[in-house]
Amino acid sequence: MPNIFISDIKNGDKVDQVFLAVKSEGRATKTGSLYLMAQLGDRTGNIEARMWNATNASIDEFGKSEIVRVRGRVETYQNSYQLIIEKFASVDESAVDLSSLMPSTDKDVEKMMSELQDILYSVTNKHIKQLFKLFLEDDEICKGLRSAPAAVNYHHAFLGGLLEHIVSTLKLALSVLPNYPVIDKDLLLTGVFFHDIGKITELSYTKGFKYTDEGMLVGHLIVGVNMVIEKAGKIKGFPKKLLNVITHLLLSHHGEYEWGSPKLPMTVEAIALHYLDNFDAKVYAFGKAIKEDKNENSNWTEYNRMFARKLYKNNYYSEDD
Repeated sequence: MPNIFISDIKNGDKVDQVFLAVKSEGRATKTGSLYLMAQLGDRTGNIEARMWNATNASIDEFGKSEIVRVRGRVETYQNSYQLIIEKFASVDESAVDLSSLMPSTDKDVEKMMSELQDILYSVTNKHIKQLFKLFLEDDEICKGLRSAPAAVNYHHAFLGGLLEHIVSTLKLALSVLPNYPVIDKDLLLTGVFFHDIGKITELSYTKGFKYTDEGMLVGHLIVGVNMVIEKAGKIKGFPKKLLNVITHLLLSHHGEYEWGSPKLPMTVEAIALHYLDNFDAKVYAFGKAIKEDKNENSNWTEYNRMFARKLYKNNYYSEDD
C-alpha cells in the first residue's frame, strides 16, 4: 500500500504506514471500556487517532513509542478526519527517513539566514553589532536557528519555523519603523532577534516537537536572557543600561502577566515588539487554520482553540451564498 501524507488523507482511506507518535493517552468510554486517544504526525501535519477496545498494555506500549507503524482506516467525526487504529507497532528510528515525518519550512533556509544577517548587521550601535556577531558566529546557535520550530503546536510549528518567524517579524519591524521615529531601530531589531532565541533549547525537534526539561523548568524567556547575558559578558565595556533594556525586551514580549511575561512592556520598543510578534504569529496561525480546515462545504472552520472561535474563510468578493 503506497504512503499517503496526512494532508492528502480523505474519508474512507485505508492506511498502513509510519507516523510520529505526537501524543497519546488512555481513556474510558461511558461503559467503562478503554480506548487510546492519540495524535499522529508526518511532515504535512497531524491527525487525531483512536483505537477502540484498547488494553492497559497497548496504551502503555503506544505511549512509549516515538515512531509507529499504524494500520487503520480514516473516518469523519464532527467534520474532521480521524484515524481509527486497528493495529500498530513501534518502529526504530534507523529504519525511517525522519524528513518525511517532520513538518518543515517551505522557504530556503540559507536564504533566510542571509536575510537575517543583512538585517541585523544594518544596526549602527557597535555593542549591539558585536553581540549579533557572537550569536551569528556560534555554530550551535546557528544550527538551532536553521532547525528549531517556533512552537510545538500553535504557530510556525515546523523545522525552520523559528527562523521563518524571526525573519518575518524583522521585516515587519523594518516596514513600520519609518512611521514611528520614536522607536529606536537598533533596539527593536535586537528584541525581534532575541525574543524567541531560547526556543533553540526550550524545544526538542529531532523526533517530533516537545518541550525539553530545560524548557519545562525554565522556559525560553529566561533561557534567552541567560544566552544574551553570557554573550554580552564577552564584550568589553558592554553598557549595563543597554543590557538591562535588551533583557527587558525578552522578559516582556508576551505582553501580559497571564501570557507568561514576568514584566509588562515598559519601553516603546518593548510594546512594539510585543505587537509585531503577536501579529506575525496570529496571522500565520489564522491562515494555517483556514488552509487545513477539512470542512469544504462550510464558510467557517471548526472551533479553533488558539483563537477560541470559529474562523470565517469565505471568498469576500464572491456572489452571496
